[in-house]
Amino acid sequence: MTRGRIVAAGVPLLCLLMFGLAFSQQPRLHHRADLTRLVVIGDSLSAGYMNSSLLDSQQVHGYANLVATQAHTPMTLPLIAAPGIPNVLQLVSVGPPPVIVRAPGTSSGRTNPTDQATNLAVPGDTVHDALALRPDSSIDSLTDLILGLPGLLGGVLKSQVEWAEGLQPTTIITWIGSQDALNAVLLNDPAFLTPVAQFEADYSALMARLSATGASLVVANVPDVTVIPFLMSTEQVATEFGVPLDTVEQLLGIGPGDYVTLDTFPTIASILTGNTSGPLPPNSVLIASEIAQINEAVASYNRIIAEQARAHGAALVDTNALLSFLKSHGLVVHGRRLTTDFLGGLFSLDGIHPTYTGHAVIADEFIHVMNSRLHAGIPPIAVERVAKTDPLILPGVGHPASALRKMGAEIGKSLRSGLLHH
Repeated sequence: MTRGRIVAAGVPLLCLLMFGLAFSQQPRLHHRADLTRLVVIGDSLSAGYMNSSLLDSQQVHGYANLVATQAHTPMTLPLIAAPGIPNVLQLVSVGPPPVIVRAPGTSSGRTNPTDQATNLAVPGDTVHDALALRPDSSIDSLTDLILGLPGLLGGVLKSQVEWAEGLQPTTIITWIGSQDALNAVLLNDPAFLTPVAQFEADYSALMARLSATGASLVVANVPDVTVIPFLMSTEQVATEFGVPLDTVEQLLGIGPGDYVTLDTFPTIASILTGNTSGPLPPNSVLIASEIAQINEAVASYNRIIAEQARAHGAALVDTNALLSFLKSHGLVVHGRRLTTDFLGGLFSLDGIHPTYTGHAVIADEFIHVMNSRLHAGIPPIAVERVAKTDPLILPGVGHPASALRKMGAEIGKSLRSGLLHH
């Protein structure tokens, strides 16, 4: 594997001694991390959600489980039976264009309902949800299945943070906040961003409570939403459809800095072929000023996360920088350059969650930071070995002329149904 190492956030501790500061101000950075009771808090990214589904055969490939496996520490996942919830997306044909459908059948829910999960991440959760959202007795949502079992059997209702407090963790990994920005993308409206003041209050409360457990803390920040292939720029649309940029701008009514989501592609195809009149409806486009508003919020969220990490002595994983690096440079594995494009090898069929290989790269970055900041001593991930058996590194991936990136509407619809409801 060839890639530049993203430098983890952090300041050498020797400077603290020069200023006479006590070791007790950042105790977790001076001792080897105790990983015997590792707990994870987060959203779909930490849950091992892929291909628009939480599914047992995929959950084990999530970055958090990879970190635990490499560290030889136990982690209990709230495993969801096939075909997953929602039903997992499957690639029937690579095309072009590829044919992507939902797997048939109905999941029976948790395969291990009597096991207490230590990976508490719930797809769709915002920072506020991690603090306050509890399951209910109906057991009809991922919140109920992940946080409600086995607790509901004894009448215990707890949020992610409340469970973390009760599990006596020695180390906590927290990657939360992406949903606070992603809601604006899924709903094509920056009004659905979590207000910065609320994010700051919620994240501060979350970190104060996690710090009070005495556990070593590892946190990650919020990626740039334009990295994910679920969003496509005007220039990318022109490339995907093989149409001159000025024609795309004229017929679709979009310009530089504007983005569309995957579920607009059938409408775009219809307009470009003359079957439907343009332009695109305003509610199907995130214009440049709206993207700027989302980016500004993400920058504010990440400033808050960095401040709280410093305040509580947490190791900070810069996933924003990592994924931006991958978007700019790709990742060379086995002589092929994987990319963040759709079906480029790093993102799954939903266009927003990593593949097995993408999760392995993220896990490797977590391990690097945990080793350098917490002296965790975790062996690195063999990303090349993961990529060799990744079902979404398809023939032709890694070549610029590949036509495998073309996509359809099912992905966008599935994301909205799967991620906007708990």
